[in-house]
Amino acid sequence: MKKNYLTISEISRIVNLPIRTLHYYDQIDLFKPAYVDPLTHYRYYSETQIYQLDLIKSLKYIGTPLESIKYAQSLTPTQLLEFLSDQEQRVEQKVQRMLEVQQALLKTKELITEKMNIPKYNEVYETEMTSQRLIALKTVDLNVDNITGETFSTFTKMVEREGTIISKYGAIYEMKDYETFKQIFYDYLFTPLLTERYVELIHEDEQILEMPGGKYANIAFLFENNETYFKAYKKLCAAVQEPHSPVYEVFMPMNYSPTEPTEFVVELKVKIK
Repeated sequence: MKKNYLTISEISRIVNLPIRTLHYYDQIDLFKPAYVDPLTHYRYYSETQIYQLDLIKSLKYIGTPLESIKYAQSLTPTQLLEFLSDQEQRVEQKVQRMLEVQQALLKTKELITEKMNIPKYNEVYETEMTSQRLIALKTVDLNVDNITGETFSTFTKMVEREGTIISKYGAIYEMKDYETFKQIFYDYLFTPLLTERYVELIHEDEQILEMPGGKYANIAFLFENNETYFKAYKKLCAAVQEPHSPVYEVFMPMNYSPTEPTEFVVELKVKIK
């Protein structure tokens, strides 16, 4: 055996990889020792092999599968350059996805803060809002009393298909002088879009809407029954003489505990001058 060989412990320390990882790479023929002692079966490596591990570690770091790394080892320099360009595109896509995740987290924090900062319940108050993109499902003859699991499942699948999450959900309907709660029917179910990514819709009843920015009159209340809802709605109507938008109804959970009953705060919003 040549004296310039490195033991597996030495190369493990040099390249900062666990010995068990080097064993595994040997088993799958990804990185083989330069020499194996026939008596002791100890693995030994040449210093010139370190560059092979540099490629493996670099590709592994960006999430390249081991099978693809093994394929890369067999490429010519020209082919390897094309392979690395492809990996670069994949990394750019991952970076964009992580930026979208970060944006979604920030928007979700904003929504929770919005709920925490409701100044008073069962009284009308004003807020200033920026415009929001909404992903919406057109509905017919639907209100809070008859939302079925099937309807909500359709809505949830639409949202998930577009790569977003339901941070809060709500409905849109026209502000009128309704005589009873049962006369209120939704035009849309919606949830805010948490990123600016392009959304491709595939069904006629799916739409991207914009909730305009500006000053809104709001009323928030703990949802108990239809009577409490309609009482709050009538109070909002009395305060808003000339609405400049439909009513945006938002349901927000008070807790996320799996063992406690879920309570919802409902906030009704309508744009004013």
